[in-house]
Formats: sequence, C-alpha cells, structure tokens
Amino acid sequence: METTCLSCKYYKVEDALSGFCRVLVKETGNRDAERPMVRADGACDKWVDSGQQYYIRLGWIRAQQATGEDSRN
Repeated sequence: METTCLSCKYYKVEDALSGFCRVLVKETGNRDAERPMVRADGACDKWVDSGQQYYIRLGWIRAQQATGEDSRN
C-alpha cells in the first residue's frame, strides 16, 4: 500500500481529490485544532496506516465518480 494521505488514518475525505488532515486534532485532543486541506495523493512524515478504511474510502470515491456526482452537490 502506498503511503499517501488517502491511506492515512488521519485523513478525512472531502471529495475524490482532496480532504482534511486531522493529525493535529488527534495528537492534541483539541477539537478546534487546524485541519488543513490536503490532496489525496499527498504525503507527510506523520502517516499512519488506516487499514480497512482505505478500501472503504476508495470504494466511496469510485462510486462518486461512477454516478458523476460530487459529495457536496
């Protein structure tokens, strides 16, 4: 498995290409901590394997692309 944001435990999917990094929220416990927007194919040194969640995200993205819809529309 690649060490990209899409396969990271801290990644929250926004759409097929991007999402939010929740690493600061999880590390500090502060729910108001910064959640920077990141690309799904990005990477950083705080990557943690998300396990099965990666395949769930991938399936959701493929379903969104198949219907031609974005999650926010």
